[in-house]
Amino acid sequence: MRRSLTALFFTSALLAVSGCSQPKKDILALPAAYDPQGADLTFNKKNLESFNTMKPQERADFVKALQDKPGSFRGQAVTEAGNGLAAGVEGSEHGPWETFAHVTEPVLFEITIDYRIFSTEELGRPLGRNLPISFTGTLVDLRYDAESKPRKLTIQVKADAMALITDKTPAS
Repeated sequence: MRRSLTALFFTSALLAVSGCSQPKKDILALPAAYDPQGADLTFNKKNLESFNTMKPQERADFVKALQDKPGSFRGQAVTEAGNGLAAGVEGSEHGPWETFAHVTEPVLFEITIDYRIFSTEELGRPLGRNLPISFTGTLVDLRYDAESKPRKLTIQVKADAMALITDKTPAS
């Protein structure tokens, strides 16, 4: 009996020591592939810095060029909510489903980014709340509030593709 208690004590001590050496994973942390600053996106840190330094007419021309290139917009964000759009409701001409999302941390300085993403129900409905997504599509509208504090980009995109970002998603 004493021998089995001693063995049990040493086994539990060994497991406790080996368990402590493993790094703890934050289960609420976003996947490594979620990288709105460094990934190849329309408004990553480098591109947003360039956009931020443009004159108003240059910005308008840049936005027009994006709107004229279907499928050229690429983004990443964390979902907030999604819902269906009835025919005739503002935005329904871009798709029957809308997903609201935001970038969790400012990409550059204090500039925040909010998205309204239009898609099909098949693309948007499976996405739950507070999940990191990537998407590609066509820019519908962009509003840049350069005078507000914090500065804010509000972007509407008609999505061609939307996908959850997981730890298994390759980095862009």
